[in-house]
Amino acid sequence: MGSVTQSMTLPKRFYLPRCIGLGLGFWPVYACLPALPYHGPVLGMLLLYCFGWPHLAYLLARIGARPLDTERRSMLVDALAAGFFAGAIGFNPIPSVAIVAMISMNNMAMGGPRFTGMGALASLAGAALAWLALAPPFAGALSQLQVAACLPLMILYPVSLGYVCYQSAMKLATQKQQLRRMSKTDHLTGLTNRAALNDILDESFSSPETAMNDSVIALIDVDGFKQINDRYGHLAGDRALQKVTEIMRACVREQDTVGRYGGDEFCVILRQVDRPEAARILERMRALAQQNSCAQDGERLPTLSIGAAAYGPGASSGAMWIHQADQAMYEAKRGGRNRVVFAA
Repeated sequence: MGSVTQSMTLPKRFYLPRCIGLGLGFWPVYACLPALPYHGPVLGMLLLYCFGWPHLAYLLARIGARPLDTERRSMLVDALAAGFFAGAIGFNPIPSVAIVAMISMNNMAMGGPRFTGMGALASLAGAALAWLALAPPFAGALSQLQVAACLPLMILYPVSLGYVCYQSAMKLATQKQQLRRMSKTDHLTGLTNRAALNDILDESFSSPETAMNDSVIALIDVDGFKQINDRYGHLAGDRALQKVTEIMRACVREQDTVGRYGGDEFCVILRQVDRPEAARILERMRALAQQNSCAQDGERLPTLSIGAAAYGPGASSGAMWIHQADQAMYEAKRGGRNRVVFAA
């Protein structure tokens, strides 16, 4: 059911333009019919096609097992019908070109050049059918009424089709933004992931405008995380990481970056900060984690070991800066965990 609903997107999107296009396309053909000897039967066919077919085509797509394929076949029917009615009015130049051109625009938007070529063949088949069945006289003359009947189709239908294409482009742009955001986000915590953190650091060290002057980077290890997983299960471990995420977010400022560096390690980049202020922020994280380290619902929440490094001459690259913070973090772990240590 999910795939059918998803594949109904295109038939839904083309339903209204088809109603508009065929409603407007009725008039150029109708304006040419009174002078023809077979105008009665062709008018009946025209009425059924222009005002009944859009709804039938949508219904067929809706009840079909493969709505997208059904819609493509319906668009070939449109091309066949356009050729037939162009032939039925004796290939009257402006009305014939108008209705076939509008259908060709549809086909190009639907399936590109190849599908447009298939539509052109269908239109030629429709024109041949009209020529064989009706033997229409060639209509070289063109009245003002016939020209006027074509104008709404030639003006309004491209606008409606353009709007459909605009909707598709906007939806695609939104999906690309979502994918880009997902590629930079850790799915469990919603934090910036390691790849995105590395990109931030690489950009900062390669551009003077985004240099890390007056910044501090910190690596944060969740103490005893393996024991939490082993004793309470991986879901409890996930909840512990999410709780640590909440604590870090509550402590940082708008200009700072918080990310999950991997497993049970997090990374925080504090910007526009001196060492004492950075120490206060990181100590607050550690203290909040310690306050919450008592058992809740039978689960123990972790404390934090934090290693920090202020930006300085020794940090010649993002990797070197991270290494300094990593060394400080291991000093914190060796010193008994649950503490903040700055790199010398």
